[in-house]
Amino acid sequence: METLGRILTMGLLLLAPEVSAVTPVLDAPSDMRLGQSIYRDGLRASGEPLRATVQKGVVLTGADAACVKCHRRSGLGGSEGQNPIRPIAGRLLFKSSRTGYVQRRPMATGAVEVRPAYTRASLGRALREGVDPTGRTLDALMPRYALDDAEIDQLYAYLEGLSAAAAPGVTEREIHFSTIITPDVSSDRRSAMLDVMQGFFRDKNGGTRKETRRREVSNEEMYRAFRTWVLHVWELKGEPETWGRQLETLYRQQPVFAVIGGLGGGSWQPVHAFCEAFEVPCVFPDVDYPDVAGTGYYPLYFSRGVTLEAEVLAKHRRESGQSTKSGKIVQVYRDHPLGLSISRAFRDALRGRGGEQVIDYALPATGRLPADFLTRLQRNERPSTLVLWLDSRDLKALDFAEASPDGLEAVYVSASLSAMHSPDLPENWPNKLMMVYPFDLPATRAQRMTRLNAWLRARNIPIGDERTQANAFFAATITGDAVSHLRENFSRDYFIERIENMTQSSLSPSIYPHLSLGPGQRFASKGGYVVRFPAGASGAPVAVGDWLIAEPSSPASLAIQQDDL
Repeated sequence: METLGRILTMGLLLLAPEVSAVTPVLDAPSDMRLGQSIYRDGLRASGEPLRATVQKGVVLTGADAACVKCHRRSGLGGSEGQNPIRPIAGRLLFKSSRTGYVQRRPMATGAVEVRPAYTRASLGRALREGVDPTGRTLDALMPRYALDDAEIDQLYAYLEGLSAAAAPGVTEREIHFSTIITPDVSSDRRSAMLDVMQGFFRDKNGGTRKETRRREVSNEEMYRAFRTWVLHVWELKGEPETWGRQLETLYRQQPVFAVIGGLGGGSWQPVHAFCEAFEVPCVFPDVDYPDVAGTGYYPLYFSRGVTLEAEVLAKHRRESGQSTKSGKIVQVYRDHPLGLSISRAFRDALRGRGGEQVIDYALPATGRLPADFLTRLQRNERPSTLVLWLDSRDLKALDFAEASPDGLEAVYVSASLSAMHSPDLPENWPNKLMMVYPFDLPATRAQRMTRLNAWLRARNIPIGDERTQANAFFAATITGDAVSHLRENFSRDYFIERIENMTQSSLSPSIYPHLSLGPGQRFASKGGYVVRFPAGASGAPVAVGDWLIAEPSSPASLAIQQDDL
């Protein structure tokens, strides 16, 4: 039986070409849909929250009682501290643990006792009374649920199809992936990423260990799971509101198991929406404007992008004592949805934290800045602090020589928007300039990039944009590591769970110094530095303090609708 996710996907694939909205079609059997609501959300068919009791009579309700809390979305289990969580996906649960198939599946660590296959009746008894098919009492951590017969049937129907079939994009011989590039990406960054991706795929398919032949003659699971990797480059065109339709068309032509990496210069929200609707993992795209407001399971991001920088800056102001001083901050940004989202994030992060007044100065969405912009801004607003949410082209257009730093406490710029480069400043300005820097500092980054640079040289790949190549290499490498742990079980949900588990321990470098994901977390880097560019440092940034972990802003205030793009 297909999983509910696959049924939803097939429903989407049958949409007429003129339908452009990425909206799931709930054409799955009602029992499966209701079972999914119990399993994932802890909601009964009536809409009432699920109720369960654990050890010492503790009552759980709603999402806290949902099966997904322990058994994960894939149903393939894991661990809770030192306690193994058994897999409950149907092809495991409804077969005896003596069968060779079950013994080959990914299992939680720890001693596993032989048991007969579960049935509807024994599943109901386990859920209500905490007793397995042999009569053994289940662990006290396993909740005892208040479910009626119809709800047991619904959960049985859902579990029967959970992680049961290989996800779209996987055939007997191949596993298909894509990478996505939006039209606002420079040709240099595009080439830098594709060189890494294509080189990685050539390595995977090089046949140096004769995996294809071993797959044909071996009974070993690690060899039967081998597939040739196929990369599809999905290059989007036109305006963001058309990207959903383009991605649907590309996916209909060739479904992919996951999206690896990707590049976007502006909003990634249309890609995020596509991946959520089609339940396609999107593994660490290199973007400055991820969807930080919406909920999502399948996109995994390096960070909250420029929104994170706004939050880091607010925390720096508080912890350095600057927010206790009386003064006026003027933040300058382009008047479009992305610029507005940054300004809101900064304002929200500062709210209630001190006496500083924040004034927004919105520039036209497009067009060159007037040469005397800085001079007029200082004369009219008299800021004590300037925050320039501007890209490198806008910063280059500012005439710092004509303006005066007198009266300014600090000028802050974004490392992401300025491509990590300090603007050229006259002699009286550098001691005022600081940059919000969510990346690894150059001194330590150089050591971590040694492995990547050796890999590039060995494959005759030109060393180009460091951020782009490092992040693409990380996304590809962790994908490879996670796929190798899937064995024969090509479940997208299990793939996501493996990446959550492996991100912090990955040896592959990225441009970020600290990456980690917990269950349900979707942003791996959660902080940044504030740096200066002191004289005599050869243009290298020097941190003014420790790495700052930022508090996320209110999601509601950051919402960017696709219609706004």
